[in-house]
Amino acid sequence: MISDKDVLDLEKAVDDYWTGVLSKEEGNSFFYNIATGKEGGHQLSDRVDQLTTEFISTHYLLRSGYQKSKGKISSRSMGDIWFKNERGEWNPINVKTGLIGSEGQPNIVSLKRVMTSIMDHTIDSYYILLVKFQVDEKAKKISHSVHLTDILNWLGDSVVAFDAGPGQTMLKAKQFFGLLSKGTQPKKLTVWEKMSMLMDLYREGDRRLRENRAKALQEFEECYERFASDKTRGKFTIDKEKQSKFGIEL
Repeated sequence: MISDKDVLDLEKAVDDYWTGVLSKEEGNSFFYNIATGKEGGHQLSDRVDQLTTEFISTHYLLRSGYQKSKGKISSRSMGDIWFKNERGEWNPINVKTGLIGSEGQPNIVSLKRVMTSIMDHTIDSYYILLVKFQVDEKAKKISHSVHLTDILNWLGDSVVAFDAGPGQTMLKAKQFFGLLSKGTQPKKLTVWEKMSMLMDLYREGDRRLRENRAKALQEFEECYERFASDKTRGKFTIDKEKQSKFGIEL
């Protein structure tokens, strides 16, 4: 876990960094154009994540690190960057970019992976470093705010969703942004409380997945039965009119 003092220090350092970037006309114009362009959210996220992690790794040279495999930064790391607390424990930080007005449900982390890591006593928290942007189209400017928080403390506030299919937890960005704008502070949960809520999330996601799969199977079984019982079964022909949906052109 990262101390409150270090959380505030990290937030201020990253906020100051982005203030410096966006206070320059060329920097503000560059990120405004990305945010308002085609696929703006994805391009903005990639660039902001890269610059933010590079800044942290330089600014906190002896207290930040990357999970590596064979000398290279691991693409499967739980954190975009890791931060060492005063007890010498490493804490994963996931850098997220938010764009007000384009809130979706971005992936956070594999639920089983974070639960397994807690039960293995290798982490006790999972931090989201949110760099949130707002576009002013009239002024053609972009502004930002920075929030660093243990997302596991927000499990009781219904801002984390879980899709048992891919196994990913997701951030309900609009609800989360709304709470942040009100200055809401989450209750600090114990590891046991976090795990209990994560297990509830896992059970509910698994229940929905089984129900949806059963429903999908039943619907497909009915489609198959209609096909199999077709009296023209022995005279299968291609419906050329229906083939038009493929949009094939010479």
